[in-house]
Amino acid sequence: MERMKGKERSRRQRLGYTDLPVDTVTITSLITSIREDYERVNHFISFFQDQRARLMGLRRLGVNPGVGLEMGSGPGNFTRIFRPLVEGLLVCLDYSDTMLAYSRRRTEDPGIGYVRGVFEALPLRSGSVNSVATAYALRDSTDKSRTIAEIDDVLRERGRLLIIDVGRPSNPIVEGFLALYMRYLVPVIGGLVAGHGYMNPWSYLYKTYGTLPVNNTLLRILEHVFDEAELFELSFGGLVVALAEKRKGKKWKDTVLTGQ
Repeated sequence: MERMKGKERSRRQRLGYTDLPVDTVTITSLITSIREDYERVNHFISFFQDQRARLMGLRRLGVNPGVGLEMGSGPGNFTRIFRPLVEGLLVCLDYSDTMLAYSRRRTEDPGIGYVRGVFEALPLRSGSVNSVATAYALRDSTDKSRTIAEIDDVLRERGRLLIIDVGRPSNPIVEGFLALYMRYLVPVIGGLVAGHGYMNPWSYLYKTYGTLPVNNTLLRILEHVFDEAELFELSFGGLVVALAEKRKGKKWKDTVLTGQ
């Protein structure tokens, strides 16, 4: 058993993950507590580049037929600009009932469905979704490998994936400066903008940031899984926009997990 755990730990380190503890319940309660200030603070800590990344990703994704899935829909900020690109039903998934209710009140769109669930066990049928988008939420996943596997499972053939998130630059010097910014300055900015003290919910961002793979590794994972993948860096790699299209007849486990 210990040998198996050691192999899994080594595999995760090769893929660029760290072992910082991430707890879904803790993350959800923190984000829910700042839902009113979430968007405003994110503008400041990203130097107003967060919305630029969203719009860039959506332009490259384009309009998609059929069912769309937004993972980590939160308070519905991204939902409102993603919805026009989904011709069918848009399913908004979040772990928090409070967030889902809050988003439903803000959007009031009969073409949007709300589902409570986690990234690591999506409550959707295999091959039932034409497009998946996640904006600043992948980092909150407790298991990035499992999340990618679940996305691969629910996407139809030629379905498309859009990931917008904080990035971990491949350059170790740049990544080191960004890590320091996340760990020490982001909580200060969040506290000042939202009126919290230093130990505010944004102080937790560094822990989730540390669980992300570095940018070039994220691209390599997506290239393993999907037929086509591309990744764009903004703000010196501090933000990423990644797009992928599902590969025909080849499952995620056949590539990444077995190393083939």
